[in-house]
Amino acid sequence: MRKLPRVLMLFLAATPVLFASTGHAACGPADTDFSVAPALPAVPVAIALDDDRVLLGKHGERVPIDRKLAWIDNASDLMPRTWADKVDWSAYRASGKIAGAAPTKLYFDPDGRLCRVERYRALRGQAVLDGGFALSYDTAGALAAYIEYQREYEQAGASRAQPYTATRRACLQRDAKGQLTTFIDDGCGEAQGAGPSRHYVRDASGRLLRVIDKVSSEQPVAVQTMDAQGKPGARYVRQSPNYHAPGVSLALTAYPTPPGQTPDRLFPLHREALAALPVEVPENPWRVVRIKDDVPLDDDMMSWDPDTQMVLAEAAQATPNGAVLTPAQQKQVWQAMGEHPGRVFFYPDPMTRVMLLPAMAPEKWKACSDPANTATDACAG
Repeated sequence: MRKLPRVLMLFLAATPVLFASTGHAACGPADTDFSVAPALPAVPVAIALDDDRVLLGKHGERVPIDRKLAWIDNASDLMPRTWADKVDWSAYRASGKIAGAAPTKLYFDPDGRLCRVERYRALRGQAVLDGGFALSYDTAGALAAYIEYQREYEQAGASRAQPYTATRRACLQRDAKGQLTTFIDDGCGEAQGAGPSRHYVRDASGRLLRVIDKVSSEQPVAVQTMDAQGKPGARYVRQSPNYHAPGVSLALTAYPTPPGQTPDRLFPLHREALAALPVEVPENPWRVVRIKDDVPLDDDMMSWDPDTQMVLAEAAQATPNGAVLTPAQQKQVWQAMGEHPGRVFFYPDPMTRVMLLPAMAPEKWKACSDPANTATDACAG
């Protein structure tokens, strides 16, 4: 790569913009001795980045900052979110006397990529490097990893060569086409295994099939499927039931989440469990119902009206073994649970109800939550 003129390099450092690159970035590696500054010009910034604040974006937008440089927002985008690459840092550049006491220093490579963030704090009248971030990029210029460092003051004696400890190791892994395959929020490359992570399963053409969330390297907790148009389809989770009654197992159970938001408690169960539904007071009348299709799922009050319900099974009271359903009733209820998700409820008494959801077989959940499984129907059935 031809060396850029010094004037242009200084301009890019003062007004950084992230550009794609076909070569290796000058940043990195992220795993480094944080006490040693890089051979890049420092850009002092007049604001601290350890508080909740909103900064000016490159296009005049508002950019909320986060304590993480990349993170997952489960409420919206399936892809990791970032903020540091969206800020107009030139608006916060410190100069003159202010620069020497700036709480933040940034380092950019000649292409404008953010390589390092340094946080400073005042200690005995001196600005002390308190911690920060080191970033690295892949050959295409995309963020590949960042490590957060924090100074260990109680251990930072003269005998300690590296007073900065890595407190977060995040990385983004991509395939040969540059498509994201894995985002690891913490623990990337550590011997004890990765922490929370998100995995992107694609077919041979690169189409996104599923997005898998794990709380550890061996514990998947959620799977979001994608339809042929690339829109979110069915979502599956593995959680404990929140229906509590004698005989209800609190073991982690995988099941499809109901559509929309619901205030009702969820009771995922396997087909054989419909033989006798657990109840707390056997003497109470019980029933299993399906809410009619013309009732909005978000109309909680209307769905409690008996006139909006189709009774699938009921009895004046349960037995000591629970609410017993006949084989025909079991078949009808199970079919309704699959065909009308979020509309089948069990009333163990007239004033209490739980939503019945079909639990996934363990082998099906294993196939569904396996990032290496590229079958389009991995979660179906």
